Amino acid sequence: MPVYKHNTVLEIARGVKAFLRLEAGLTRGTGSADSRDRLGKDPLNLPGNGIAGQPKSIKVAIRNLQREVKVAAEAAEESAKSFRALEGEKGLKVNLGCGEDVRTGWVNIDLTSTLPPWTPSDATFVNHDLRRGLPLEAGSCGFVYSSHFFEHLEYEEGLKLMHDCYKALSLGGVFRIVLPNLTDWFDAYLRGEKEYFDLLDAILPELGTKTLIDYINFGVYQFGQHKYIYDEEKLESVLQRIGYSSVSPSSYQEGLDLDVPLRRRYSFYMEAVK
Repeated sequence: MPVYKHNTVLEIARGVKAFLRLEAGLTRGTGSADSRDRLGKDPLNLPGNGIAGQPKSIKVAIRNLQREVKVAAEAAEESAKSFRALEGEKGLKVNLGCGEDVRTGWVNIDLTSTLPPWTPSDATFVNHDLRRGLPLEAGSCGFVYSSHFFEHLEYEEGLKLMHDCYKALSLGGVFRIVLPNLTDWFDAYLRGEKEYFDLLDAILPELGTKTLIDYINFGVYQFGQHKYIYDEEKLESVLQRIGYSSVSPSSYQEGLDLDVPLRRRYSFYMEAVK
């Protein structure tokens, strides 16, 4: 069994097992002392902990957790080596939560088990869980970029990461963030402007009962993937409090931001200078 360095994920796994053990005890008895001891020693042996009798939604959640624990465990050791290799570097350009947008000349960071086949062979990619922070040296970065990533973090996780970005930037360095523009979404909803949402029709399933509120639900929750939503006022307030010398709204920049119709219509842009 690998050594799990991501304590938070491991504790979640143990919590799920504790819940299942309690639920199983309430419905089928508490089990033998031997089985309880075995479960306690192996907190990731979830299938042996009553999963077979759980509802489908619980099974899906547990399997997703198993995959996340596996990916996080493999990434922890790998990312530590990658960050050590960057020690002493200056003027780094960092692409946080890059997804499939892996760029040459940048330090691209995301948590994934596979990269897309079109990833440039000379691109630098660090397989790292950014919920754990950004362990780059202070003053090592000239530019930090993030597009549609921070909304996937809990507020406290995002706040810590923004502080880490500030620390990693050199004086005069730029932190550029692109996020969903929910202000315009709500405005279009209140005006009854269905045409504003037409680019989303290829994404949202046709339920036969689709109304404007379905677009709003997608923008806010995105099938449960979104954890915290920012607007320009909130983001500006957070960045100013962190200590950036200037924070200002921006707009799409060719060659820097993704030239994708969905992103260009439904995003807002913000830049902060240290």
